[in-house]
Amino acid sequence: MKKTLLVIIITLVSIATFGNELLQEAGSRAAEVNESIARLNLPWRAGVPGALSEFAAHGIVDLDSIIEKWHGEVELPERMKMDLTKSLFVDQATTRYSQLISALFVYFPYGDVHIPEGSFVQVHTPITNQAFHGTCWAFATVASFESGLLVQKDGLAGEEITEPWKLQHDTYDLSEQFASFHNIDWDIYLESIYDPLQSDVIIQDDSSDAGGNAIFSTYNSVRYGLPLESDFPYSMFDFNPWILWNPVNNNWEENIVKSTKTVQVYYGDELSWLGYPYEFYNGAIKEAMIKFGSLAVSFRVPADFDYYTEGVYIPTSTTITGGHAVTLVGWLDMAGLKAVFPDLIGPEATSITVNDPFSGLTWEATEFWIIKNSWGDWGWNGYYVVPAVSKQLYEFSANNGFGISPWMIEYNAMYVPIFEETYAMEDVDFNGDGVVDEKDFDILVNHMYTESIVHDISIPKDYWVDHEDISRFLLIWNSIID
Repeated sequence: MKKTLLVIIITLVSIATFGNELLQEAGSRAAEVNESIARLNLPWRAGVPGALSEFAAHGIVDLDSIIEKWHGEVELPERMKMDLTKSLFVDQATTRYSQLISALFVYFPYGDVHIPEGSFVQVHTPITNQAFHGTCWAFATVASFESGLLVQKDGLAGEEITEPWKLQHDTYDLSEQFASFHNIDWDIYLESIYDPLQSDVIIQDDSSDAGGNAIFSTYNSVRYGLPLESDFPYSMFDFNPWILWNPVNNNWEENIVKSTKTVQVYYGDELSWLGYPYEFYNGAIKEAMIKFGSLAVSFRVPADFDYYTEGVYIPTSTTITGGHAVTLVGWLDMAGLKAVFPDLIGPEATSITVNDPFSGLTWEATEFWIIKNSWGDWGWNGYYVVPAVSKQLYEFSANNGFGISPWMIEYNAMYVPIFEETYAMEDVDFNGDGVVDEKDFDILVNHMYTESIVHDISIPKDYWVDHEDISRFLLIWNSIID
């Protein structure tokens, strides 16, 4: 008994010692970041993330290993971006990613919703904690999925407020563990995408804790759906290099919720290069968020970001330490920004000066994104605030081919799931003869690339007939035949 007690005491002392070392290292780094912030006169503060205490309690002493896990978003290869652009925006067919692409709907703003001119927060679920796994991509996907259910299924709506935690709803709690388990085998995928003898990319499931990307996890939300968190609880500190398969309910499949498609707001730099105006892109982000729910977004992480505690994040250097996926839940105007950060933003301020170390551009920001993180006790009550991409940087990207700066969420595509209703036969019986057949298909084809309320059967509706409507018709037709 005495030996056991002695071992327990030694263990506790060791953990406390190592824990102090971890927190001291984080404190030292945060102090260096604050010195840079003060030198550059930036509107944010750094500090030791509260979540690190939990890591210390589990005996984790290597701060860099935690940061590596936090930054688990894998950037897509340029080859895939090229294929997606070719498939979605150019009249050239491709067989690559055919199923994946068919699960995406590129969102174009339609001007059919009211966009608040001030601050806005969309309904979403509470802050979560990915802990010691590189699963941010799964957490961002699930958070967007849950917000989508609140908006599209429950009919809840965002509000013109400034504090995001006031619109947290716990109606849905779906499994990040399940989403994380269904990652892809990155080695096989990358080999296939660059193999000239491979006719199509290979997307094969893999449960390794190797980082991920929301384009695949949103696709799996259509294929597999998501079970309840209570059926597949998240394993925070199991220290395995893979994600456990851990159902605790034999009837978990009865609780699966599936999306039917994914709205994608396309890459900001790609749209700028394709000639779409800044207002179009900014409107697409806001409309998609208002209509469908919070968006899964991602960016490349500057080294100082991990120590953010409050204010408007602007990087102090160009050192990148990985990728991260998060959830865009709203935005602030200047009035809202001053209301939530009065100690950092003076009452007379009319804008925030952004000196972007990546592009070298300077602009005056008046609009800022509110973003939900997945690191538990971190930042501004689990959230952070960052400037929206400016018209200046967007147009600079279009004219110079530089691209939007990687620390901004507009650098990558954004995603939110759709939970569509099933069309009845009469919706696609265009000639009204009581059957759905080739004649109806021919009518639809004859209306290709025209505006039409009657023949627009895509989800979501865009009042325009294109390949989305053809795909949807074939899906309905096949279901009727079956």
